[in-house]
Amino acid sequence: MSTQNNQKIKVHDLGLVDYTFGINFQKDLLNCIEKDENHLIFLEHNKTITIGTKGTVGDILFTTEQLENDGFSVIKTDRGGQATIHNKGQLVVYPLVQLREFGLKPVDYVRRIEIMIVDFLKEIGIDSKIIIGKTGVWIDSSNKQKKIAAIGVRVSGGITMHGFALNMDNNLSDFNSIIPCGLPESEATSLKTELKSDIDKSDIKSKLLNSFEKIFDCEVIVD
Repeated sequence: MSTQNNQKIKVHDLGLVDYTFGINFQKDLLNCIEKDENHLIFLEHNKTITIGTKGTVGDILFTTEQLENDGFSVIKTDRGGQATIHNKGQLVVYPLVQLREFGLKPVDYVRRIEIMIVDFLKEIGIDSKIIIGKTGVWIDSSNKQKKIAAIGVRVSGGITMHGFALNMDNNLSDFNSIIPCGLPESEATSLKTELKSDIDKSDIKSKLLNSFEKIFDCEVIVD
């Protein structure tokens, strides 16, 4: 599609990988990124609890032994935010976006990510919303506000790192191990739960890229 910005974003789909592998892949791209390069990394992580710069081990509700027995790794990370869960069936997206090229400040970028996810969800038939003071994207489900996408970013040298995690068809009971994003009353939901149907991951990724192109006014390049 034609764009005003004429910015291009190259997509990398890594599949299911350990959290450390995904982070190292991201850092390797960042270390050799050229002035006009932008990247978008798709991946799923094995069972991991990550603690952001505003989080503490107090956000984790089980002992280290209990978590290890359940197959979790616990990793402190340099993204913003508090504790969150990654697991199979959750789509994690790491955009490496050069903010100056897009004319965005960090806070504007986070809001743009939220808007993009809301746009994508509308396209697949799910109504969602942004709640002031609660980063991420939320759904009114069963008379409760439930989070379907978590966002945690870092900006290094004007380039974004980390990104967002969209619950597709992952095991939501894993979120019982933590206080998600420091909100004790927070509950998680997923695309499968809200749509009440199985998920075509390829179709989800394609529609998400369409929304990314539209909201960020750019061209996505898939190998």
